[in-house]
Amino acid sequence: MKISLITEGTYPAVTGGVSTWCDQLLTGIPEHDFDIVALTGSGADKPVWKVPPNVQAVRLIPVWGPAASPLRPHPRRRRWIDSTQYELTRLWDAALGSEQHDPVGRTANALQHLVGISDRVGLAHSLATRGSVAPIIAAWTQHVVSTGEPPISVADAVMAASIVDRALALVDHRLGNVDVVHASSNGPSSLLALAQSWRHGTPILLTEHGVYLRERYLALYGAHLSWPVRRAVTAFLRRLCQVVNVQSHMVLPVNQFNARWERRLGALPDRIHTIPNGVDPLTFLPVTSEPDLPTISFVGRIDPLKDLETLISAFALVREQVPNAQLRVFGPTPKENAAYKDLLVALANALGVAEAVHWEGPSKGSRPAIEAGHVVALSSVSEGLPFTLIEAMMCGRATVNTDVGGVAECLDEQQTTGMLVAARDHVAFADACVALLTNPELRASMGTAARKRALSEFTLEKCLTSYREAYAAARDGRLLRRRQSPAILVPPVPLLAPSVPMGAGAAELRLSA
Repeated sequence: MKISLITEGTYPAVTGGVSTWCDQLLTGIPEHDFDIVALTGSGADKPVWKVPPNVQAVRLIPVWGPAASPLRPHPRRRRWIDSTQYELTRLWDAALGSEQHDPVGRTANALQHLVGISDRVGLAHSLATRGSVAPIIAAWTQHVVSTGEPPISVADAVMAASIVDRALALVDHRLGNVDVVHASSNGPSSLLALAQSWRHGTPILLTEHGVYLRERYLALYGAHLSWPVRRAVTAFLRRLCQVVNVQSHMVLPVNQFNARWERRLGALPDRIHTIPNGVDPLTFLPVTSEPDLPTISFVGRIDPLKDLETLISAFALVREQVPNAQLRVFGPTPKENAAYKDLLVALANALGVAEAVHWEGPSKGSRPAIEAGHVVALSSVSEGLPFTLIEAMMCGRATVNTDVGGVAECLDEQQTTGMLVAARDHVAFADACVALLTNPELRASMGTAARKRALSEFTLEKCLTSYREAYAAARDGRLLRRRQSPAILVPPVPLLAPSVPMGAGAAELRLSA
């Protein structure tokens, strides 16, 4: 079987949890061939992972690479430009309009026709000629202004269009002849999967680690963009995520938290199958020693989603009760997060704990970081089913975690396998850390219980077996078996009925549908 694995901002150009998951799939299922299609930033990214022999091709697609050139003036091309405007108008009307009149179906229909335009003249070129600016202004005027909000400025419409049109232009990239397309995220990477499915009938599998839409809400909330830009971009992304959930053959979230979001976004319950992440117990044997000084350890990329402000603020409170406590931070700082790292260093200085906060940089795997602390800390505001936590549990380390994503699903309800506090509550986080640092018996019992649970629920073999079954089912047009019920035979997700646009370009669009 040949599988196209689509990634965004992760494997093979970046390390981290999702990249680890990709590497596990590729190396753990050697009987299948894979093509890797990776969405990157500007095009300067280079692979940092050594791909296994069953990877047939690796293609890095820069989302923010050089802009496409506009279409040269020609009467026939003018029809395609007008057709693009027609479909963009429908797309933005569905994105910014109400929930009435099937906005998800209308979004899918418009996207499918844009894929048809891509096949004829190249969507990137058509968007470079006339993109989403006018359709955004029209839809905003019709739907948003009517709710009492002010009109959107041309500058804001240009900014929103520049973000969304880059994503739409990705459908120009073909995935080739594959049996299954597996998107490791919703959003732009799944837009490529949709285009493949509409062109060739290829079944889509969707795995979300963090909930893509939720993380975009969080990222855009803190971005230096105006409210109208954020409103327009998130409206488009919400509709896109809904379409992907509806059109996917199966949705394979890593936890039940994600599954709840995906049901709300339109995925049918019988098409959702949770596959938790797993790790190799032989790689993560129990740790048998502790450092000399009381130490909290963090491992992960330096990123706002990890909310290291809360961790450092909590650590300052820990030092008041455990004066010789240390905080060791392991992980890379992506270039785009350099300013965030500076903010964290400044915070540690302002709180008077800079000499006890150690920035260790990247480590070879998580085990050195796990061994370096009495306690492993995870202070994120968004997570899927974090490898850091599972690996620490498998090593028998006590952990303190924020209650986000699937973190609570890793632990037991009684919190005998790890401590759980509310996100962004640095006082509660500090209290939990102090309780563990000052009680060796509690640390030991929690670590033992954590490894026992990890061996029961989160082994790599169990995870890979589920993906093997999912790939075979998707290729054969089946859904995965549920307990005590037969496999459900289902036809491929049908193509949406083509719309019949009015005006120039209608004949060509009917041919492309």
